[in-house]
Amino acid sequence: MAHVIIRGGNGRRHEVDFEDADITVELHASEDHVELVIEASDDEAPSDKKRFALINIPRHLLSKAMADLARKDRRS
Repeated sequence: MAHVIIRGGNGRRHEVDFEDADITVELHASEDHVELVIEASDDEAPSDKKRFALINIPRHLLSKAMADLARKDRRS
């Protein structure tokens, strides 16, 4: 069951619960940033109400996290 939880600078918690919906995951990358888009593909809500999450992070941080995970998996 896919879900996303974030907490903003004001301390508010926001959650997107995709429940058992089919989701699409798209990854877009530029030289500096990586954007991850997760969307409920079978959501019948109007386009401005569909469940989705958009994450935009610096590319070097994603690369480091993936490398750390690969090293951790190798040790297991």
